[in-house]
Amino acid sequence: MNIERLSLDQLRVFVQVADSGSFLAAARALSRAQSAVSYAISTLETQLDVPLFDRSAYRPQLTDAGTALLRDARQVLDQVDSLQSRAAAYAQGTELEVTLAVDVFFPTACLVDLLRRFRDQFPAVTVRLEIEALGAVAERVLDGRAMLGILGTLPTTPPNLLRVALPGITLLAVAAPGHQLAKVEGRIPDKLLSQQTQLVLSDRSELTARQDFAVHSRLAWRMSDLGTKHALLRAGMGWGYMPLHVVREDLAAGLLVPLLTSQHPPGGKILPVQCVYRPDAGAGPALSWWLDSLAALTVLD
Repeated sequence: MNIERLSLDQLRVFVQVADSGSFLAAARALSRAQSAVSYAISTLETQLDVPLFDRSAYRPQLTDAGTALLRDARQVLDQVDSLQSRAAAYAQGTELEVTLAVDVFFPTACLVDLLRRFRDQFPAVTVRLEIEALGAVAERVLDGRAMLGILGTLPTTPPNLLRVALPGITLLAVAAPGHQLAKVEGRIPDKLLSQQTQLVLSDRSELTARQDFAVHSRLAWRMSDLGTKHALLRAGMGWGYMPLHVVREDLAAGLLVPLLTSQHPPGGKILPVQCVYRPDAGAGPALSWWLDSLAALTVLD
């Protein structure tokens, strides 16, 4: 077996014959002589040391080995085509990869829609996505690990980052209907809030480590995962602030109830959201698409 001398052209002929069902049909599809197609397959079979087609019938049929190796041939060609596409895009100035750091409060549905549209526009560009909270988003942009960040839970923005204002997110204080705070009518005094366990997102960065934002209770449970916080709220393990788009169905079903705190109006508080990036970031076509698409958003839900 002399596999090092295999050519991509041989693999393409192999796949075309399998797809076309005959050497003649493959020759027509490839605009080649049938003898050239037959020679390419015979040479490939010799190099692989296995028969790929059974030629005893009117039409060639894939052998067991041919069927198995056809999948490998398709994978090789797909990878080569991807390589060519990515190289061509890079030659034209398009980034090979976009790294994004996104706040946990940013709506998932909106993010999925943006990613779908980005993939359609830049199919050869890969995405590295990190979901973080508080200072971890800005930290990843500052140290270059992320090309772009979407800040939500961080109330302040580092001055050495460029920013684009996005629509805000409605933030509500909520608790399970059986929670003690849910039984309080009207605005809840800060003293009472401080006596109840508050579920709080923790900061995994050094940028704002050991700083508390909107923490009213001396009994704070901290966690880095919004899904865990959501589950604990529904289980009645404490109270906390959540984005309206995350708890809307829970509120409608009565699984959670809104709380009126001293710092939040009845309808919730609008949390500012910003897109940030470094001044020295080379904004190629892919990153520019993200900046333009985020700036064009009119609502986050």
